[in-house]
Amino acid sequence: MPGLRNLSWGYVIAAALLACKPGTASAQTPASSAPDDLIGGATPERFLFYSGFDLWNFGYAGYVGAQWAPDSLNSDGFVLSAFVSDGVERFDTPTTRYRTSIFRASILPGWRLKRENLEVKVFAGPDFEYDAFSPVQAYSRPYRNSVGARAAVDLWWEPTAVTMLSASASATTIASGFSARIAGGWRVLDTGWAGPEIAMSSDRFSEQYRVGAHLTGLRTGAFEWSLAAGYVQDSFRRGGMYGRISVLTRR
Repeated sequence: MPGLRNLSWGYVIAAALLACKPGTASAQTPASSAPDDLIGGATPERFLFYSGFDLWNFGYAGYVGAQWAPDSLNSDGFVLSAFVSDGVERFDTPTTRYRTSIFRASILPGWRLKRENLEVKVFAGPDFEYDAFSPVQAYSRPYRNSVGARAAVDLWWEPTAVTMLSASASATTIASGFSARIAGGWRVLDTGWAGPEIAMSSDRFSEQYRVGAHLTGLRTGAFEWSLAAGYVQDSFRRGGMYGRISVLTRR
C-alpha cells in the first residue's frame, strides 16, 4: 500500500512548535511536542493551553496541548507537557485514493532553563499513535496501534530587543520519526514577530521539507496567535502550499 506522509514541529513547531506522522507511510509533524511561540508574558502563570490547525495539499491535522509548571511557567524547573493531535493524510494513485487517519498523544515530563534572553525546554516521555487505513486491503489490518517514547527540545532566544530565533526538534521511536524547525524574526510594531521558517520531518516511510514565513505572538486580550504559510515538498515529489494557525493562553 503506498505510504502517506504525516502532517511536525513542526513543527515546530514545531510546533510548532508548530506542533504538530502518519503500508501507509507518514513523516512526523514538525515540533509536535509544543508550539515554538510559547514565550511571552510576565505574570507567574502555571498553566499554558494551546491549539492549532495545520493544512497542506495532501493532509491536515488539528492539535491541542497544555504545559504545567508547579511554581511558574517563567521559573526554571520541572514542566509537564501533554499533547494530542488528530488528522488525515492521503496518497492518490491513478485508480485509488488511500487515506490514513492518524491520532497521536504524548505526555512528556521536562525541564525549563532560562539564562538572560535564552530559554530552553527539554522533554521526554511516552508516545502513542493510532492509524486507521482506508481502503482496507486484504493482506493488512484496518488499523495499527503503536506505543513508543518521544524526546523533544524547544529553544527561544532574543539576541536583541528586536530580533528572535526559535528552534525545536522532536524524535520518537514510533516509525523512527524525527522533525525539526528553525525560525527567525524581527519585532513588528511591538505586536509580534515576523520572519522566515524552515522545517523538515522524516520517518521510515517518507520525508517532508517546508520553507515559509511566520507571524508569531499577535495578542488579542488573553490570547496569542501564530500564523505561517509557505511551500512544502515530500519524498514522493509532491509539492504545494501549507498553512498553519495556532493560539495559546496562560492561566
